[in-house]
Amino acid sequence: MTISDSAGNPLHVGSYVLYAPTGTKGKVTEILSDDRGVWALVDQTDLYYKTEVLTAIKEEKEQELGEISFTREEINEVLEKQRDAAPTQMDDTSLESGG
Repeated sequence: MTISDSAGNPLHVGSYVLYAPTGTKGKVTEILSDDRGVWALVDQTDLYYKTEVLTAIKEEKEQELGEISFTREEINEVLEKQRDAAPTQMDDTSLESGG
């Protein structure tokens, strides 16, 4: 039996898939079938999805996030710019009341 995704591409354990409605991506770790259809277990959510709602995609390598360091002067400069941009006086010109 050939198992396929929403576009007709073959699916198997180890396939990298996308569930488009939520953007969930993961690897198929198990495939089973019952009287309702064929289901694939996706490792990222540990949930079963009907294979016809999944799309096979190329595996994307997650980018490692590096650490960024700032000097005290850089931080103070950003804080000063934020203070300068903030309003110095409260104003009620846009205040509306119901009635």
